[in-house]
Amino acid sequence: MALNEIKLAETLSARFRLDLTGCSISNKDNLSCGVRATDIPSPNGFMILVTSGWKSIEADFVPDTYAGELVRAMGESLPHARQAFCSLAEAFNTMGNRIVLRINGSVISTLSDLPPAPWSKFQLNVRKLTDATNGDEATLQVCTEEIATACLALVLTLLPLEEDDTVAIPLYESGLPEGACTKVTVNRYERSPVNRAACIAAHGSACYICGFDFGIFYGSLGQGYIEVHHRIPVSKMGGNYIVDPVRDLVPLCANCHATVHRTDPPLEPDALAAIIAKITGSSPSGSVTS
Repeated sequence: MALNEIKLAETLSARFRLDLTGCSISNKDNLSCGVRATDIPSPNGFMILVTSGWKSIEADFVPDTYAGELVRAMGESLPHARQAFCSLAEAFNTMGNRIVLRINGSVISTLSDLPPAPWSKFQLNVRKLTDATNGDEATLQVCTEEIATACLALVLTLLPLEEDDTVAIPLYESGLPEGACTKVTVNRYERSPVNRAACIAAHGSACYICGFDFGIFYGSLGQGYIEVHHRIPVSKMGGNYIVDPVRDLVPLCANCHATVHRTDPPLEPDALAAIIAKITGSSPSGSVTS
């Protein structure tokens, strides 16, 4: 069953807010589809390639021929980036993924203890056993997107991504004529595409509190969509706070997200889950790693 690299690129581009293009490689055994970042031109960039096998699907980080500078930069990643990599890897392992990492040709058995620079080789494989390879095309595509997201998220945590501290975003204000807008400044924690995508990759796209899934309700239009909530309010972080996308962020539907923010400080997601459970007589949905 063929994988769709165009659909994969569209989904991951929206999820990570990066310019990605689809790619495919064929060999005598199978066909791999994947994505590559268009702002890192070949042969200095990388691909994330996904291969479907018998009851398994896997994603690989594949550097270009002259991607040595990129790999060296990953080796020089800061401690908080390495911690984010560790948190993500731990979350993905818990979800049933098998992560194999080789740096400078050696297998890294403890992902929380990445070797110091310099790095000359970086090989990452994320593999998951699944029956989706024997199912319908839509199920296989979803599984493909999940495994590619996991692999790309791990890679991006180690890349020295450039990011402005602030960005102006137009917001409509009540009391102004229709169409009028003002600009406010939000800091980088609120708009980090890597942190957002990593949170969804680790926790899924269903609401942590009520379990609402936009993809189930709205079909392909809502597939993978969810809002992301900061468990620690952005206003309390301070300029040097480093966001852990697994522990600090949680996926919430728009209703639950708005509700937790009706108090100051915001209500803990687990507290709202308990309130809903008491009202409905169901079990709380919350399950974020603490």
